[in-house]
Amino acid sequence: MNQKITVLIAKRKDAVLGASAERGMNVGGITWGSHGFVGKSGNLFAVWGVTPSPTACRAVTSMLNLYLGKRPLTPRIFYVCYAGTHSSVIASMLHLGMIHLEDIDASGSEILSWMPYFDRRTTADIGVPVLLGLDENGSEVYALGTGWLGRSLELCLCDAVELASPDARACFCSVRGVLDFPARVGGFLSRRLNLVVPGRHLVSRSLSKKTRVLYAATRYCLDLSSKWKDNENHSEGEVIWVDGSKQGRAGLPG
Repeated sequence: MNQKITVLIAKRKDAVLGASAERGMNVGGITWGSHGFVGKSGNLFAVWGVTPSPTACRAVTSMLNLYLGKRPLTPRIFYVCYAGTHSSVIASMLHLGMIHLEDIDASGSEILSWMPYFDRRTTADIGVPVLLGLDENGSEVYALGTGWLGRSLELCLCDAVELASPDARACFCSVRGVLDFPARVGGFLSRRLNLVVPGRHLVSRSLSKKTRVLYAATRYCLDLSSKWKDNENHSEGEVIWVDGSKQGRAGLPG
């Protein structure tokens, strides 16, 4: 990102509009994203609907870094969970074909513990997308954490991408819904209390039982990626948010 930008974040819309006006933004001339949570005027981005925090700032800035001034744009799939290091990593690996349900069925939760980035990213990485690879259709696949801000921040990111690059094609697929209580406890033990061995065992064991739900989410995203490839010369920009934990079980093997 070569151009200098300013990002203002507030919980309430009137607060961010007031701060924007103080910076000289013509609030009447703001262009808003489809969800209405991010507005742009010149090089100033106004974000509301999320509590101002390091996570929110990191996430919005990281996303703008990916999209502002970049051409040509590669389609992107972002699998999103709490910390960007558990269910989002498994979903990314399933999407890319780097791990298969048969592998997990045969080896159990142990195979998850050795995946790249699984239970290895830190609190400082929440909000920063990590590229796991390119899928069979040429789309980039990322794991991303949005912390306790969750869906509200993810919708802001959709708007930010849309405004930064109107012809972008991106999907934010939330897979935090598969994180049950044992997985959350395991992640807390490993990432926050540095009790890595018991924490990683607990979270990997829990998520090994949810891989078919994650697989269903990746089939949806792969279909979307294939559609983008088929229409790459004619497709307009498309930035969507989906709940990957509710994509159903159609097409699951076994």
